Order: sequence, then C-alpha cells, then structure tokens
Amino acid sequence: MRKYREGQYEMLLDAVYARRGWTSDGVPTESKLRELGIDFPDVLELVRSHGG
Repeated sequence: MRKYREGQYEMLLDAVYARRGWTSDGVPTESKLRELGIDFPDVLELVRSHGG
C-alpha cells in the first residue's frame, strides 16, 4: 500500500510541477522565467546549473 501511495504522490508532484512551469526537480524552466520577466543572465545561469 505504501509503495502505491508513494507512486501516486510522485505522479501528483510531477503534475503540479509541470503546471507551474517547473522541471521534475522543482526548478523553474527558462520559459517560465521569461514569462515572469525575471530572465536575467545571472538567474538563467543559476537555473541552467540546476537542470532547469
């Protein structure tokens, strides 16, 4: 039962992150940063270093 619930939780987490414009690791995507108007070079560099 626990394994099933953990799987469901992971699916929910992925869906929430995708809806927010984040990667599966919870890092905002470059397109989301552009949409928010915070696509400064230093911010983009930081996001890229974390896989965004």
